[in-house]
Amino acid sequence: MTREKTFTKWLNELAEDPTFLAEGAILDFTDAVVLAMNRQGVTRSDLAARLGKTPAYVTKLLSGNNNFTIRTMTQVAQALQFSLKVRLVPNHPVARPQRATVG
Repeated sequence: MTREKTFTKWLNELAEDPTFLAEGAILDFTDAVVLAMNRQGVTRSDLAARLGKTPAYVTKLLSGNNNFTIRTMTQVAQALQFSLKVRLVPNHPVARPQRATVG
């Protein structure tokens, strides 16, 4: 097996691994928080004050090494004047039925 095929196989396996997918979701949330903070000019100290926490808490929160609860994610979102929405998204695009053509 070539190195490229081995790497591709490994990536395909990761795409179905719950731990890998959870880590991706954590990073997605953390990135969204940092982006919102940057756009609003909110510092870690500002966010900490809004949450009633210490700046060290926010630093840990944004480190990417957390297993967030929905409650924590909601509190952070609200502190940044956002709502948290959790949705299920298909792994693979769902084919839409073709419309019949009139002709």
